[in-house]
Amino acid sequence: MEVPVISVQSREEVDLRANVGRRIREWRLRRELSQAEVARRAGITQASLSNYENGKRDLPLSTLIGVAGALNVSIGELLDLPDMIVVRDSLLGRAVEQLQTHVPQGTEAFAAS
Repeated sequence: MEVPVISVQSREEVDLRANVGRRIREWRLRRELSQAEVARRAGITQASLSNYENGKRDLPLSTLIGVAGALNVSIGELLDLPDMIVVRDSLLGRAVEQLQTHVPQGTEAFAAS
């Protein structure tokens, strides 16, 4: 007999999920986009987007990235971290990687700081 798993989330987790959902909805409305259009662009269903906006479901990072792209906003804007810079898979990220691989010998400590 399987024992059901009960997920207990802290109040902070529930609040964070609701706040991110609220910001997604705000940006979607600012962009004058329907849930269906954002969902299509993000590669998810409209029902999933509705659940994220209403704070009913946890939002995986991969989906957050897709929603941010669909809304043409940064992940930082959706997480309320405006100074956040996502470097991976971006021109800036590739430039940083190139700089890290071409650091002159003896300056590694300086480059890591």
